[in-house]
Amino acid sequence: MALDALINRFRGPLIGLIASWGASPRDSVELATDTFAEAYLSRMRFHGDWNNEKDVGRWLRGIASNLHKTAIAKTRRGPRSIESLGERDFAQAESELATDGTDRVRAAMDRLQGSWRAVLFMHYIEDSPLVEIAALLGVSERSVEGRLRRARAALRDLLEPGEGREGGAARDQDGQEEGMGK
Repeated sequence: MALDALINRFRGPLIGLIASWGASPRDSVELATDTFAEAYLSRMRFHGDWNNEKDVGRWLRGIASNLHKTAIAKTRRGPRSIESLGERDFAQAESELATDGTDRVRAAMDRLQGSWRAVLFMHYIEDSPLVEIAALLGVSERSVEGRLRRARAALRDLLEPGEGREGGAARDQDGQEEGMGK
């Protein structure tokens, strides 16, 4: 698969997946770009079938996960001095201080379990088709549809808690709480 085709096919879903891991929109785009660069550089180590979207999606997800973990580790160490803070860091901090109506939705999405949060970001934020989401996550399209349905219900409960809903948590068939945690 050519690099252009790889990027065109998986860019949106990959950005959504990375954002669902807690990365800012800007960092999600940057990590996705880094993922494609790393994928290109390490293409000879790919042991799957380039024509199989699930193989390629699983491989890209692994690269993105490793890059994300590395970025988190670097962030935890923090800058060594105030001079090491770049202009981007100050702009990001400033933008995070600005609040709008999306903060409430983002906070509710952050409370959802990881697989639900991922499909919401990938489908609604990055406007990715179900087939691409399924390929990147390594599941069937029906599984993605089910996750979207449950994620929307849980998100609705968190945003609009009503009578009979304790704390806005979604419940499964057995009355067990779903959707919370990671």
